[in-house]
Amino acid sequence: MKLAAGVFDVWTFRRDSDAIRFLLLYTSQTKADRHFNGGRFWQVPSNFVRDNETIEEAISRCLGLFGLTAAAIWVGEHAYVIYNRRFREMQLIGVYAAEVQQVDIQLESEEHSEYGWYTVDECLERVHYRGLKEGLQSVHDYVTGVQEPAAELCLYRNLV
Repeated sequence: MKLAAGVFDVWTFRRDSDAIRFLLLYTSQTKADRHFNGGRFWQVPSNFVRDNETIEEAISRCLGLFGLTAAAIWVGEHAYVIYNRRFREMQLIGVYAAEVQQVDIQLESEEHSEYGWYTVDECLERVHYRGLKEGLQSVHDYVTGVQEPAAELCLYRNLV
């Protein structure tokens, strides 16, 4: 069995007047039936880094699939290992954060049936997997849980 190391989760967030809200995607029934014995769950945008692609480019490509553009991208200082039954491989997943301005997103109906923007506590109530929960805690603590996100963890910032 191989270990895929070019996999990432990106906790995508926006700042509302009352809270920081994170994007969650709900698995479509089609995807659940095809890959997960019908099990549906909340997840975050994720993907693979392609050959000759930087992580910033990969995250921007991933977010673009949802009609989103990152204003900034940070390292989440967390990684976890899972067995991904969809791809039949072990995956080492790096965790990142991306700030966006958009509220509405585009969904591919084969992959996701709905989405929502949730506070950290609301996300923790919805996600089941330890890697996602720990990744969110790391992102929240190191990137969004402070007055100004850590400059040393920022990989990209659009100052325009």
